[in-house]
Amino acid sequence: MIPARPRIDTAPARALIATALAPSVDRLQDCRDAAGSGVRVEEIHQARVATRRLRSNLKNLRTVMSESDDGNDVRSELAWIGGLLGAVRDADVLHGVLDRSTEGAPEELTSGTASVFSALDGERDRALVVLTAAVESQRFNALLERLRVLVVDPPVGDDLDLAPFAVMEPAWRALQRAVEALERDPADPALHDVRILTKHARYAAEMFIPTAGEGAQRFARRAARVQDALGVHQDAVVAVAWLLARSRTDPDVALAVGWLAGRSAAVRDSSRDVWRAPWASLARPKARFW
Repeated sequence: MIPARPRIDTAPARALIATALAPSVDRLQDCRDAAGSGVRVEEIHQARVATRRLRSNLKNLRTVMSESDDGNDVRSELAWIGGLLGAVRDADVLHGVLDRSTEGAPEELTSGTASVFSALDGERDRALVVLTAAVESQRFNALLERLRVLVVDPPVGDDLDLAPFAVMEPAWRALQRAVEALERDPADPALHDVRILTKHARYAAEMFIPTAGEGAQRFARRAARVQDALGVHQDAVVAVAWLLARSRTDPDVALAVGWLAGRSAAVRDSSRDVWRAPWASLARPKARFW
């Protein structure tokens, strides 16, 4: 006889929503406060994660929030600032990927790789100027204020309780369907979609750690392993695409681009199936706590 799953108590929705949203709002505020003196790499990273987590949480909670809530508008504004944060953060990630790709490169590539990194640094500098102006703008301040209202006064009934199943089951089913729909040799965009849905499920689980405890933590850890494995693959995909889009009129640059793209393509191909082992762990019925 299969033992029954332990019952997970519901939690007051207002308290759960506030606890889930508040840390991410704080990270965006930290980014805003740092703008005057220069936003650092880690602050950009944390703010970008915060925007993704907030968008995901608001989407996962849309079934319990009041119809009068402007959650869709807030998610749209988060997409705006998230895109600007992403332009800077993606350059930082790509810089790390290319740094690793240059290890062991022959001396003949020195001039070309320097030009490649110079082009990337220029893109980041321009993106940072745009981001800094955005986080100092009234538009961003208005977004922060709307987020603070959602934390202090979530648009749900005072007596509404929320069970993990209501949030976790839709997120899990969406992820499961995406994995089941993969072809034997999945296309890169399809794997990226699985990574995004894994992240949504992980964020959903982390919302319930205060009430579900170790069960939610275990699911989130396993989801993070899937996400990380797919992240290595996606970073390599992005690196190859960026490199191949560079101008090849200069022979030195062309040589460096070919070397770097080849090494990134090797990482892309070798990492294509690494996510399957952690997925098998996440997909086990005992991993589900709801």
